[in-house]
Amino acid sequence: MNRSAANKLELNQYAAIVVRVCWALALLWLTRFVFYFFNQSSFQDISLPDWGAILWGGLRFDMAAICYVNSLYIILQAAPLRARSKHSFKQFARGLFLFTNGLALWVSCVDMVYFPFTLRRTTATVVREFANEDNLGTILTTAAWHYWYFLPVFLVFFWLLLVGYNRISVKAPASFNPTYFYTGSLGMLLLFPFLLVGGIRGDWRYSTRPITMSNAGQYVKNPGSIPLVLNTPFCILRTIRQQFYKADQFFSPNQLAAIYTPVIQLNPVDTFKTENVVILVLESFGRESFGFFNRKLNNGNYKGYTPFLDSLLAKSFVIENGFAAGRKSIDALPAVLASIPSGELPFVLTPYVSNQLQSLPQVLKEKGYHTSFFHGAPNGSMGFKAFVNLLGVEHYFGKDQYGNDQDFDGTWGIWDEPFLQFFASKLDSFPEPFQSTIFTVSSHEPFQVPATYRGVFPKGEHPIREVTGYTDYALKKFFNKIKSKPWFLRTLFVITADHASISHDPSYQTAWGNMAIPIFFYHPSDKLKAFLPGNIQQTDIMPSVLGYLGYRGTVFSFGKNVFAPQPENWVVNYYGGFQLIQNQYLYQQSENGIGALYDYKSDPLLQKNLAAQDKQQVIALDSRLKAFIQQYHNRLISNQLLPPAR
Repeated sequence: MNRSAANKLELNQYAAIVVRVCWALALLWLTRFVFYFFNQSSFQDISLPDWGAILWGGLRFDMAAICYVNSLYIILQAAPLRARSKHSFKQFARGLFLFTNGLALWVSCVDMVYFPFTLRRTTATVVREFANEDNLGTILTTAAWHYWYFLPVFLVFFWLLLVGYNRISVKAPASFNPTYFYTGSLGMLLLFPFLLVGGIRGDWRYSTRPITMSNAGQYVKNPGSIPLVLNTPFCILRTIRQQFYKADQFFSPNQLAAIYTPVIQLNPVDTFKTENVVILVLESFGRESFGFFNRKLNNGNYKGYTPFLDSLLAKSFVIENGFAAGRKSIDALPAVLASIPSGELPFVLTPYVSNQLQSLPQVLKEKGYHTSFFHGAPNGSMGFKAFVNLLGVEHYFGKDQYGNDQDFDGTWGIWDEPFLQFFASKLDSFPEPFQSTIFTVSSHEPFQVPATYRGVFPKGEHPIREVTGYTDYALKKFFNKIKSKPWFLRTLFVITADHASISHDPSYQTAWGNMAIPIFFYHPSDKLKAFLPGNIQQTDIMPSVLGYLGYRGTVFSFGKNVFAPQPENWVVNYYGGFQLIQNQYLYQQSENGIGALYDYKSDPLLQKNLAAQDKQQVIALDSRLKAFIQQYHNRLISNQLLPPAR
């Protein structure tokens, strides 16, 4: 007997199936530790008992994923086919096993480096998210080159998968026994589906429904730890045919209306003023990049990377704490322009995107405004062109309209500096009043600046700081170009980010900090200059702009008018689950019914859960959050995103 044969574990056909599948399960389970290693900053204060629950829950989700992935392999190996003994069939089965499980390991390894940008496990919606990218190959190639280290990790896991499979040898029977062969095969065909269904559902109790991503919440104390319980293959497979939202019934209609309604009545004192409105949505401009918001960092020595925007903030209407609706660019536009937040799924990737809704461009167009949207990427990128068309935007300007590919960054779109100059020229040509929005592109992975600006801007602790400085400089040149225009003094500027990004300081690596962005209103007359404590979110922009202009009427909005005499001081966003931030508190719901309550002002790292000692606060915040969720889900389902007919 040769050495390779002696080193093999010889098993019968059915035991070999079990051992090989269990080996694939063990490898998928181990990817969780590598996932954690690459993303430690996103998972803080996890105790040993917490890890026990996470790993136990993770095993349940891993079993479900492995059952999904190996269902065809198991059925073929157990089927009463004489061809099972042939070399060609064995090679096909081997290839099938390695391909399906290798693919599961591949997406797990890719998600190790993609996760910091979304703070969610990747789902099937990522296919729809990037479906409109004309240069998808370039984007993927650039990302793979930049984050090359995921590849050797995958190769190690695949090598272990291959070694484990080859280590098992199927014992050939001395002679063919038809009765034993067919009876055993049929028995296995009946048994294995039972095992598969139990693995996919989570257990074998009749009352158990198949586990979903939300079930991961029962294994964690903090919703931010949910990605450690889940695995990427499961999340992708469970969302291929996504079951969308179901109606909530936390409150009766009368109770719900008394707690929270997204229908806002604007009753201004003054008449409507037809000032221009320009909204700048800055790619990945997290709050941490700003010196203005972080004067206490580094013992008061933090300068930030946005000197121009800091100078603008000092002359603007600023509410201290701003928050994004989600962690993806596609979460931002519905929130900013239509006051529709992101939930379990990005709004634009749900069937409800075709609902009738009210948008800022549409409302202002009815008031005689010229409306436009600018994005320096190829015209189909992110599906923005299609979505802003649904919002009633009349004119779209993208890379195609810019018309000079010499300024293309090679990955995402036209560099911010020339495109903002193009934006300025176009604004100068529009009839007043106009409402226009621009979405910048340069402050994005792979975090490169034009060759002429290399070494000009501080690099900081992460490459995103350099491109943040570049876009800040591009904004300075934009404002310098337009400040002498007659329409400049008649324009309200709203400046925000699409979402936060990779952070360094621990206070920005929490459920609070990972959603923190700038949101401020600048008017050249300085008549809005103010700095107020409180909380503001992207969905507040539409009703606030209309409130500032003096719009009279009913508005449908999941936000608030921050220019109202006494605006409410709470926001809601989605961070592994819905969370509510009100006054100094951050409240998170949990699947097991035990919420988490933090005082983020006195406890910026969110280490002390106050839920047990402040139950009255929990009850009040929980009711408000449930009312928000019920309004959000039910109105999406019933296509009620418009104010009542007048």
